[in-house]
Amino acid sequence: MLFFKLWNYLLGYLVIRVEGLSLERFINLTVSKGIYMWDIDRHSYTALTACINISGFKNLKKIVRTSRCRVRILEKRGLPFILVRFKKRRMLVVGLSVFLIIIYGLSSFIWSIEIEGAVRISEEKLLQNLAKHGIRHGAYKRNLDTSSIANKVVIDMPELWWVSIQLKGTKALVRVVETQNPPPMIDRSIPCNIVAAKDGIIHEMLVLEGEPVVKVGDTVRKGQLLVSGVIEDQETYDVRYVHAMAEINARTWYEGTGTWGFDKPVTKRTGRKAVQKFLDLGKWVIEYHVDEIPFKKYEVSEKRVPFIDQRGLIPITMIVREYYEVEEIQSDTKLQRVKEKASDIAYQNARKIIPDHVKVVDKRVKYDIIEGKEVKATVYMEAIEDIAQKQKIIYN
Repeated sequence: MLFFKLWNYLLGYLVIRVEGLSLERFINLTVSKGIYMWDIDRHSYTALTACINISGFKNLKKIVRTSRCRVRILEKRGLPFILVRFKKRRMLVVGLSVFLIIIYGLSSFIWSIEIEGAVRISEEKLLQNLAKHGIRHGAYKRNLDTSSIANKVVIDMPELWWVSIQLKGTKALVRVVETQNPPPMIDRSIPCNIVAAKDGIIHEMLVLEGEPVVKVGDTVRKGQLLVSGVIEDQETYDVRYVHAMAEINARTWYEGTGTWGFDKPVTKRTGRKAVQKFLDLGKWVIEYHVDEIPFKKYEVSEKRVPFIDQRGLIPITMIVREYYEVEEIQSDTKLQRVKEKASDIAYQNARKIIPDHVKVVDKRVKYDIIEGKEVKATVYMEAIEDIAQKQKIIYN
């Protein structure tokens, strides 16, 4: 069915209206003559609409006389009729053709470079190396051998272990894997203890070497001995010094504070919004659709989306700015919103002091309200982390 519709669209077809008292006879005659009609819709006893191809419509003349019906054209659809309309507007066709040629030409160049996997290495340094081998903004991409360029980049930059370059439309996606530094050698000949790096409650222990002096569930303080590197034989009372090794996971706590004053505005969105769209052509930004902003107070969010092709084959992006109307909330709900604002700030401040490798397992919030002035929120975050810290043993 899809192929049939596409075929008729390419050849052109008509939407007709047939009126008369012998509609059944009209349909029977068209079928007997091999004239095909589709999307037949009968509106009343004396009227129907249908679609018919151009050649079939030309053969309706005798059938219309025989059935004593009237036929008129409602719409002309399909590619031939579109081309006829464009034929009268040659400058539009020329302009459209030039535009498509320019777009196709621009899609043959690299306009953006995206790098994934670079952590320790500088992206600027990597971009300079890529540019040396041909991957740069504005580079013609048809003759680029991405596999060869990737190998050359790996040779030039020993800090990279693997490089992959993919050209997706006008974007060059560069994925890298950095070489891993070998772990530092552990000199096990140096005896040491394991002490607590911070306060906490022991959650689990894995002792590889040494004598544990605490157990799961114990509360420990910063600097407290956890695993001893001094081992005494219970029978001979001989003392042996070892390099203690252990992983001690404990429950620890972090806190952050935040305040928000009652005199500061607290708003919520009303549901109304205005949208402004701009076409980003690189050096130029053109207005595409700009709504007036009738709001006195609003919040703005901005995003960039492909204008035509989601794959990025056409180097034109659309800047979409959405203006959301906001209003100040009433006094009966303002306290709750002020508390939310203060707790959000406290949470963000707490996250700043928590290391990335630490797992947060719980969060509590306490509020202190200074009547008529502000709300102070304190966020307590419970985490589980390794608090084992080695301490060299000094002995004579």
